[in-house]
Amino acid sequence: MATGDMAESRKRLLEIVKRFSGVRIAVIGDVMLDQFVWGEVDRISPEAPVPVVHVNEESYMLGGAANVANNLRSLGGHVELMGLVGSDAAAEQICGRLDQRGIGHRGLVVEDGRTTTVKTRIIAHSQQVVRMDREQVGPIERSSVRSILGSLEAFRDDGGLDAVIVSDYGKGVVGRSLIQGMRKLISGATTVAVDPKVRKFSLYRGLGIITPNHHEAGQALGSKLRSDAEVEVGGERILKRFELEAVLITRGEQGMSLFQRDKRPVHIPTVARDVFDVTGAGDTVISVLTMARGAGACYSDAALIANYAAGIVVAEVGTATVSAQQLVRELRRSRISAP
Repeated sequence: MATGDMAESRKRLLEIVKRFSGVRIAVIGDVMLDQFVWGEVDRISPEAPVPVVHVNEESYMLGGAANVANNLRSLGGHVELMGLVGSDAAAEQICGRLDQRGIGHRGLVVEDGRTTTVKTRIIAHSQQVVRMDREQVGPIERSSVRSILGSLEAFRDDGGLDAVIVSDYGKGVVGRSLIQGMRKLISGATTVAVDPKVRKFSLYRGLGIITPNHHEAGQALGSKLRSDAEVEVGGERILKRFELEAVLITRGEQGMSLFQRDKRPVHIPTVARDVFDVTGAGDTVISVLTMARGAGACYSDAALIANYAAGIVVAEVGTATVSAQQLVRELRRSRISAP
C-alpha cells in the first residue's frame, strides 16, 4: 500500500474510533462470572498425577455477555445488559461490577432456583491448569423472555438504539421466542451482531452479521475449514444459506475472513505480536466490530478495527478489555493495510 493510501486508511479508522463515545448498544445473552484462581506449582500430588497449585490470590471478572458489555463500556459506549442470573452471591458480584462500570442492567432478570453461571479458571505460572464450570443450562421461563424484551423496548425508546449484540453461549437465554420478539422491536437500520452457537445458526437467519470462529463455522457446515480456499467456500455458504448481511470468521493466528453480500471475501491477517491468553478475545472482536458499526463504519473497516483490538487483548492474561485510547495508540503505531 502506498504511503498516502496508508495515511488515509489510518485517518478513516481513527475517525471511526473517535465516534465511539455515546453509541447506544443493547447486549442480550448468557451472563457469567469469571473467577480466576492464581497460584504456583512446585510438585505433583501423591494422590494422583496432577499438579498441586498453591493459591496466592483470587479475582473475579465479568464473563460471557457481561464481558461483551464491559468491552463496550471500555470503548465509551452507552450499554444496557439483558439476560438471566440466579438469586445468589455470584449475581451480586456481577451487579456490583456492572454498577461500578456504569453498565445498565435493568434487563438482568433473576430466576429463582436458577444458578448464575460461574467459570473458575485455575492458573499457575501464567498457564491455565483447569477450568471448572458451575451452571444450569436450559430454556428460560416465558416471563423472563417478556421481561428482557420489555427492557430492550424501554432502552430503545429512552434514547435510541444503534446496535444489538446477541451473545449466545448456549446456556438457554437465546431462544426462538426471544429472537422473534427482538426482530419485532428493532428497526432495519439497527445493526445486529451475533456470537453464535453452532446448532442455532438457522435461528439467526436474516440478521446482520455472525462471528463464528473457524471451528464453529466448519461444524455448522459439517466440514473442516483450514485453508483460505476452504474458508472462502464455507463463509460464502453460511452467508447465503442463512441470508445474512455479513459473516466474520475468526481464525486465530491466521487472522479473520469477512464475507459480505455481492462482495469478494476479505482476509485480514492477525496483528498480534504476543499471545498469552485468548480468553474473551471473541467478546472483544464482536464488541469492537459492533461499536464501529454503530459509529457508522462499513463492515470492512469495522472488522479491521476489531482485528487490532484482538491483537491487544490476547497479549494479556485473563478476560481483558480494550479502551478507545488503546485502539487509537495501536492504530497510530501500526502499518494500516486496507482490506
